[in-house]
Amino acid sequence: MNNLIKEKFEMLSPVYFPNEVNIVKNLFIPVSSLSNSFDCLSGYFSSKVLSELAEPLSELFIKPTAKGRFIISPNLNEEDKNALFEAYNRGESSFEFLVGKIDISKDQLTTSTLDVMKYLIYHKRLDIRIALMKRGMMHAKIWLFNTKFGKVAIHGSGNATQSGLMTNFEQLVLSRRWESDSNKIIVDSYQERFDSFWDSRRDDSYTLKLNDKTVKDIFSSTKNSKFEDGLPLLLNELKNHMENKSSINKLKIPKWLNFREGDYKHQGEAIDAWLNNSNKGIFSIATGGGKTLTSLAAASLSLIEQDRALIIIAVPTKPLINQWAKDVLSFDITPLETAGVSSNFIIRHLKSIKREMRVIPSHQVVILTHNALKNNDVLNALKEFDCPKMLIADEAHNLGAIGFISNLPYFFDLRLALSATIERQYDQEGTEIIKSYFGGVVYEFTVEEAIGKCLVPFDYYTHQIYLNNAEVESWIEISQKIRRLYGFGDSDSEAKADLLAIRRRAIAENASEKISKFKKLFDSQVEKCFTLVFCTDKDKEQLILVNEILRAANVRFRQVTSEETRDRKLTARIVDDFKSKELHVLTSKRVLDEGFNIPPVKIAYIISSNGVERQWLQRLGRVLRKNEETGKEFAIIHDFIVIPPNIEQDKSLRTLINNELKRVIRFAALSRNGGGSMGSLKIIDQLTSLLE
Repeated sequence: MNNLIKEKFEMLSPVYFPNEVNIVKNLFIPVSSLSNSFDCLSGYFSSKVLSELAEPLSELFIKPTAKGRFIISPNLNEEDKNALFEAYNRGESSFEFLVGKIDISKDQLTTSTLDVMKYLIYHKRLDIRIALMKRGMMHAKIWLFNTKFGKVAIHGSGNATQSGLMTNFEQLVLSRRWESDSNKIIVDSYQERFDSFWDSRRDDSYTLKLNDKTVKDIFSSTKNSKFEDGLPLLLNELKNHMENKSSINKLKIPKWLNFREGDYKHQGEAIDAWLNNSNKGIFSIATGGGKTLTSLAAASLSLIEQDRALIIIAVPTKPLINQWAKDVLSFDITPLETAGVSSNFIIRHLKSIKREMRVIPSHQVVILTHNALKNNDVLNALKEFDCPKMLIADEAHNLGAIGFISNLPYFFDLRLALSATIERQYDQEGTEIIKSYFGGVVYEFTVEEAIGKCLVPFDYYTHQIYLNNAEVESWIEISQKIRRLYGFGDSDSEAKADLLAIRRRAIAENASEKISKFKKLFDSQVEKCFTLVFCTDKDKEQLILVNEILRAANVRFRQVTSEETRDRKLTARIVDDFKSKELHVLTSKRVLDEGFNIPPVKIAYIISSNGVERQWLQRLGRVLRKNEETGKEFAIIHDFIVIPPNIEQDKSLRTLINNELKRVIRFAALSRNGGGSMGSLKIIDQLTSLLE
């Protein structure tokens, strides 16, 4: 029997081209099944090699005494090489250099791979050491297997990465030590060099062992700490995840996303318009219309032929990074999330991604804040990628500020901007620059079109709030100062006047009668669950007073401000508690205006609102999102309308009336009860009469 097996083994081809044949089936499985240990020396290593070779390695490691050793030499620049060496000398972890991801917990394939590594390292059956070359790089790509018939070497240009072993045009040679003197020299030479690296006997390199902190990071990298299931089950789970993976990791549109028909067919129309505009353009889609999924589907379709691509998603606030990441995961990609990290950290990981993409074809998604996108060092790191680069800019109107438009990143080949209202109020120049850079508005889907399709209808109730005498006096005093400053005609005076205008608007937003009005309305509200309260962002006192009312009413509530959203886990817990009715009310300032999804919200109090229409519509979208879990069919909005007791006291009071009237008319036209009892016609008539 052994003679027959050996004869069949010796019939294996001496040379293989991985892109032409299945080397797992034709080479690695036959060799692994007859081996009890292996050594691998690789100039580049990816943890995904274990997932690619899950089947042949399971053939080897199923033997209870089988072991494996890896020597890897990361392809690092001098700065990162020094950082790794210094970290090692300080006893710090090298885990980041092995895995190269900030958050691997959401990638099932990577998680399963690490579970297998954990098991093998824990049972002392796998060891990994890092070789840092003092000069140059290691290009060796050698596998040494101890088979039952003797030692064999698999060597050539296929490095220990997914692409090097499976997809690139590489060649692998199988050398059996016993076949000839030349093969004996080849195999022995490889083994001697492997041992010299392993034992750190070389003058041209340093060999670093996995220290305690690195091993600890590997063991804590996944939640699975149960080794009693055994290696076969772990390897089988790994193989199952591999079967669900394509050979090249690309953005993949989920099967459940129907963007061609039904209530969301506008998504397909938007994608077609963008593709027909040379992969540039702006989606002006109402909040709740599915801009996020539409943009990711557009990216997937436009890059489908590209093996390598970098997709940068820029968002205005840190909480949106996590929200976008959840959607990206549904497209079969684990993104790099950058919430709460420094620009140096981002740059270091961008460099790591760039090195990985050179040898592992893939689509990589990085989610940044708008501020990070304005950083010159970050832009330079992005510019260095030699693959198609796409920018998806969420709430793109915010990028019209000078920090972005003064240094526009023209190196992005594909550009897609998202905004329910791209127009920047009082900034026509910034608006035009943004439109020009992204390629203009290619598709519009208004809130009027969205209601009844992807947004629920709503009832709109207005409540009159009168300024008191002190508030009116402050308004008039500031208005007089504004007029004097504008009269000077210079930019400095105009800037001061603009700041005073914000202070003046704060008077209306903080009108004292609003608190008593809210208490009266909320006390009469029968069902307290799924309520959202919008307070002013210009002063914290109003939010504090609203919270005190809720606390006195024994209502379970939580405020959501920038302080809470700094903690991603806390934010997620608050949203989950709200959805499950553990919390009845959320109170907020501006942090919930843009892109924050809480679909169960059914009742909203707009205690304070600024004069920017974009904010009105964004808040409307927060409240009107569909929610199948709660059976939400409609929503209710209470809007507090500020009115001066006597408009004749100063002409500037007409500005206040005009702003309030615009919002009431807009919301009344969108609501289903605009002309009914407790509707808006009465207050529209009242405000119009005041202006006349």
